[in-house]
Amino acid sequence: MRTLSLLVVVLCVPLLVGCVAHVELGDTVMGTTMKVEAVSRSLSKDELNKAALDAIKAVKRVDALMSIWRDDSEISRLNRAEPGEWVELSPETYEVLVLAIEVAKTTGGAFDLTVGPLVDLWGFGPKSPPVLTSVPTDEAIEAAKAISGFRHIVIDANNKRAARDAEGVEVDLGGIAKGYAVDLAIKTLRKHGVEDALVEIGGETAAIGLTRERDPWLIGVRHPNQPARFLTTIELEGGAIATSGDYFNLYELGGRLYSHIIDPAGGTPITNNVCSVTVLATKCAFADALATGLMVMGPERGLALVESLPGVEAIIAWRTGKDTIEVRASRGARHYDLRP
Repeated sequence: MRTLSLLVVVLCVPLLVGCVAHVELGDTVMGTTMKVEAVSRSLSKDELNKAALDAIKAVKRVDALMSIWRDDSEISRLNRAEPGEWVELSPETYEVLVLAIEVAKTTGGAFDLTVGPLVDLWGFGPKSPPVLTSVPTDEAIEAAKAISGFRHIVIDANNKRAARDAEGVEVDLGGIAKGYAVDLAIKTLRKHGVEDALVEIGGETAAIGLTRERDPWLIGVRHPNQPARFLTTIELEGGAIATSGDYFNLYELGGRLYSHIIDPAGGTPITNNVCSVTVLATKCAFADALATGLMVMGPERGLALVESLPGVEAIIAWRTGKDTIEVRASRGARHYDLRP
């Protein structure tokens, strides 16, 4: 059974603002940890607490609708449907599916919501064997590539439904769903009248307003080689930040490391040495998906794309040696203190 840890602190700051309610909630959702921190100078402790609990409920609904690890999710139902069979979707799942296709087009397929067969083949999916004992054959890779590609997903915008056009095609929203859940949690808090908050799910983060000390929210970006260090720290007063890294989920086989980030074009884990991508954007769902796409695209193509996207910034790190990395940032993120 999932456990919920709750810390509610109410303190009176000796300023004109009077009493400040401060709530921190933690939970385990979407296969990772979640944190909600909210501050209010107008809501009561109970009201703030209810807002934070409702935000967590909203995230759990996203998981129930979109997880490929749940047989009863809408995405699993879509993946079981016959080719050409329309599947009606909830407003949330439809919105995420449409956005995922939009990001796939924006990145030229570098982010792809249909790489499930390749993810399974390389040992990172729900259909993968517990331990991969050998590298997939070229024939197996080509077969998985044949049923991958976001153009295999057909959308009926009038009726908010979707279909697959071939047997074996699988939709996987894992590269965008956490970001969307963060956005939905922030939206839920706003509906309750919360104006200052931070929501983080497995590293995907969004913030509104300020901390209880009236400072921007400070977000640390993990160093890809040294977990105890930050690559940089970023101040958020609004907007979202998402990081994708090859160090989150990987294994060694035959003396070589394989990352869970799959290059849809090649059908293999990425080989461009990119180890970390952090994206800043207005919405966390977009930042989440784009970070994965930029991991595949690499520094040159990735940063060129970011410079063409209004309101989007990125920091990309890649390995230049066993223990060394190089870091580049888009124009609007070059003022950050980058510490490779």
